[in-house]
Amino acid sequence: MYEVLVLACLLTDPQHCIELENTRHPISTYKQCENRAMEMGTAVNDYMIGWKAVSWKCNPLKKGRLT
Repeated sequence: MYEVLVLACLLTDPQHCIELENTRHPISTYKQCENRAMEMGTAVNDYMIGWKAVSWKCNPLKKGRLT
């Protein structure tokens, strides 16, 4: 299981950033995690006008953890 995180920053103030976490469904493989990160990153500007995804990461979860 993986946790998907996407870092999005405000275009007018690149120092002001937030971390977005996947809440849609569990991610079983690294490839699924990577695909979900790309999907989330692409959607940032659709849902958050003035923000831009700048990076992403996939954190493996320890056995027994869901988030």
